[in-house]
Amino acid sequence: MAGWLGLADDTCDLNLHDLLPRPVRIYYETHLRPLLLVEGALDEVSVDFLRGDGTRFGTYMNASADIIDGQVERIRMAVFRHDARKSFEEELIARRRESDVFKVLVASSPQAVISVDDGMIVRTWNTAATNLFGYAADTLIGEPVGSVLLSTDTRGTFATSLARAMTGEVVREETVRIHRDGHPIAVEASMAAVHDELGQVFGVVMTYTNISQRKTAEAEARNLLLELNHRAKNVLSIVQVIARQTGRLHDGPDFHAMLSQRLASLISNQESLVHKDGRNADLAQLVRAQFSHLVDPLAPTLTFNGPDLLLSREASQAIGMAIFELVTNAVKYGALSQPAGRVSLLWTVSDGLESDTRHGLAGRGRTGRHGAQTSGLWIPSHGADPRERNRRPNYTRVR
Repeated sequence: MAGWLGLADDTCDLNLHDLLPRPVRIYYETHLRPLLLVEGALDEVSVDFLRGDGTRFGTYMNASADIIDGQVERIRMAVFRHDARKSFEEELIARRRESDVFKVLVASSPQAVISVDDGMIVRTWNTAATNLFGYAADTLIGEPVGSVLLSTDTRGTFATSLARAMTGEVVREETVRIHRDGHPIAVEASMAAVHDELGQVFGVVMTYTNISQRKTAEAEARNLLLELNHRAKNVLSIVQVIARQTGRLHDGPDFHAMLSQRLASLISNQESLVHKDGRNADLAQLVRAQFSHLVDPLAPTLTFNGPDLLLSREASQAIGMAIFELVTNAVKYGALSQPAGRVSLLWTVSDGLESDTRHGLAGRGRTGRHGAQTSGLWIPSHGADPRERNRRPNYTRVR
């Protein structure tokens, strides 16, 4: 004992209180001494002694007391060093703290975290896993992980990924898991083996992230690219037709001027579609855009009037180009070529007229001395309310 405490071997005039730090002396008088009086013994009580240099020396001791007339006459103590035991206890406390921190991290993780033992029995199931897959933790802990989440066609790949994880590889993959109600969920999965202090695998931790929204967005992006490619081809085809038709009637500077104007008209059609949802164009906006290439659409000599109407993509392109050609004729040869000339463009809605399914238009006309003259165009259209688009179309007459 003297060696442990750094005292001289011949030290024998010290009492127990001299060997104890002040807090331990108080503890001894208030707890250990009364316990000796009552029980007559102490078993493996942790006590710190005071070294000669002022530092503490940890021990645990057994003690028995000789009690005469209610007084402690003699105490016999067996004192043991507990350096190793104290280190073990400190490590155990540290491990428990780490475990508590890990439990908090798992419980609060936004990712679904599932752990299984080496027999593939579920041992951990956090709140995020419940939210993602619909199973409560108490219904799955203790159950085989293969009994849930897996569809018939994913069992083989799951077993393969699990085997890779058991060899020490961290496996990451995109796959599908099954919700409690049966619908599939696109997930990003990660698997990693858990090792003990000897390096032996005693389980696997699996994390899952819901990527359904990302997959939907990727599919929408692919569809948009296909649609963009399709529309680009259509526009280029229309440009080719416009160029050929313009080339038949014009050449030289006239060709370039007319082609530029017709292409500007086509661009106006596309802009009218973009201002809506890309599938329909507002007729009033389309009319103003087509007039604006040659005249001021706000001029008092022009009148536009009609109900709110949406045209399909095909109809808007055909009608837009037709209006442009009519405006061109009016500016060059018709009413707008005269100072007092006026143009009124009115449209109304009528039911029951069969349309030309090839062009999305129905026409009524009469033949005059100078060729076919339209008395009105009938355009299949829908109201501005999106809920009306699935109904049978009305027909718009443009005069």
